[in-house]
Amino acid sequence: MNLTGGEGEVVEEGQGHQPPTLDPALEAQAQLLLFSVPEESDVEMEIDHGLGSRTDTRLSIGRVPSQMSRATMVRTPAARPTTQEKVIQEMDDQENILITELKQSEYRLEESEEVESPREPDILYLDDKVPITSRTEEDEYDTDLEVEEDSEDLHDTSGKSNYKKICSQFGVVPISYFVRHILDQELVMRYHGLGPVAAKAMALVLKDNVTLEKLNLNGNWIEGPGGEAMARMLEENDYISEVCLSDNRLGTTGAKSLCRMLGVNTGLRKIDLSDNAFEDGAVEFFVEMLDNNKYLKSLNLSRNRFGEQAGELLGPAIASNDILDSLDLSWNHLRQKGAVSVARGLKENVRLKYCSLAWNGFGPEGGAAIADALVTNNSLQEIDISGNRLNADVAVKVAKAIAVNDNIRVLRMGNNLLTTIGAIALARSINETDSSEMEELDLTDIPVEFEFLRICEDIKMKRTNFKVTHGPILRSGNTMEDLGKPAIDPFKRKDPVMVLQDHIVVNDMRLLDILKRHDPNETLEVTPEQFMAALDELAVPYDKPKVDEAIERIAKEQNGRIHFGDFIKQFEQTGEDVNAADEDDQVT
Repeated sequence: MNLTGGEGEVVEEGQGHQPPTLDPALEAQAQLLLFSVPEESDVEMEIDHGLGSRTDTRLSIGRVPSQMSRATMVRTPAARPTTQEKVIQEMDDQENILITELKQSEYRLEESEEVESPREPDILYLDDKVPITSRTEEDEYDTDLEVEEDSEDLHDTSGKSNYKKICSQFGVVPISYFVRHILDQELVMRYHGLGPVAAKAMALVLKDNVTLEKLNLNGNWIEGPGGEAMARMLEENDYISEVCLSDNRLGTTGAKSLCRMLGVNTGLRKIDLSDNAFEDGAVEFFVEMLDNNKYLKSLNLSRNRFGEQAGELLGPAIASNDILDSLDLSWNHLRQKGAVSVARGLKENVRLKYCSLAWNGFGPEGGAAIADALVTNNSLQEIDISGNRLNADVAVKVAKAIAVNDNIRVLRMGNNLLTTIGAIALARSINETDSSEMEELDLTDIPVEFEFLRICEDIKMKRTNFKVTHGPILRSGNTMEDLGKPAIDPFKRKDPVMVLQDHIVVNDMRLLDILKRHDPNETLEVTPEQFMAALDELAVPYDKPKVDEAIERIAKEQNGRIHFGDFIKQFEQTGEDVNAADEDDQVT
């Protein structure tokens, strides 16, 4: 083995240099220490001191320990050093003794790092992160600023701070538009995409609101849970008078909650529940509500899925309700027995002023029931039965009904199969009923002929505010009876007079001047003979047999004389273009 001299020189074994003489007791102790630590081989010693072959990579690699298992190689005694051991250590510092402790060289450390030491993964442990806390211990201490903030929230009567806290609890973003308008009298939030959760947050705030009067949440798809939340809010808030929850997919769940609310709410007067996918299963809740209703004035249930069964149940409920002023059941599926039941309920109702049954497919059977209801009902002022597959027979029955009912002011029967005969029947009934208060006749998309226009002109002479809507103008009627009938072009005025079913239309102002000369007393009346003489004096071609027949018929109705004052008024009011009309739908 190699020994190191006191001067740092290397002395080979077997040479003359001898170790110093020690005390026997110390020598025995040193021998004991040597036996307690196993000796390394010469090869290991040489390698550890850098004397071995550095090119023998196999040997060096085999002896390199892992960095994690042995950071430094130090031979230490099994027990703490005693006083004698300390003495030996001091002597070692002075004399050359056998080395018992080995430390890694820099070369060995570099080699172990390059060969054996595995690269530690870049792992970020939780302890290395900066802790994120919402509040520190210092935040727990009261300050003047914090007291003022809490005091402000405590006295916030608008509900804004409460709304933000509720949104934080529900995990939704507060709606800035709602926060800005929370104190308005009318809140319109159409198609804001609220959903059920946001609707619940709003409902919890609005239940204590005393300024809001009208709430419109159309098209927000709040669904059944959102409808329940709004119903609970309205049970406590009686300040809101109008609510629109249309197009929200409330379903049966929402219908049940809202009908329960309508039974206890005393402030709500108008509610719109259209387009909410209500089916026959939900109608029982509305029937119970209509039976017990005491405050609601307007109910809109249009664009739902009420069918024949729902109609049979709604009919008696409509009949018994004496509170509602307006009811909208349009765009449902009320047909056959359901349609007849609703019509009978309308017949017995004594309160409704407006009722819309449009686009339900009533058919002739349901239309006849409606006509029968109009004969009896004296409270209804406006009715809409458009788009119900009604025919000319139904139009004639309705015409007879409005002849005895002078309360109807608006009649809408457009988009039906009334034909020109049905249109003329309705117009004639209005014209011949002096007590009628009809203000508007809506026959949208229903073709009419020239006779219909002349009757409407007569109505306007009596009631200047009368308005009529109709479809295209035909030159001839569109019924079987009109086959072979000569067509009339209202845009061409070649003849001085035009003979219609009930009228003689004068198209030449010169004829009126001649008739005035035959009326020296200015009574605006002439005999049939004088009228024919005026035509002859005009010297224009005309259909003489047809005019003779019409003059005799008209003179018979007017005590043998013909009143031509209406002709003069006609020209004074509309000039020479009184019969102009569009080919499309128009209002005259």
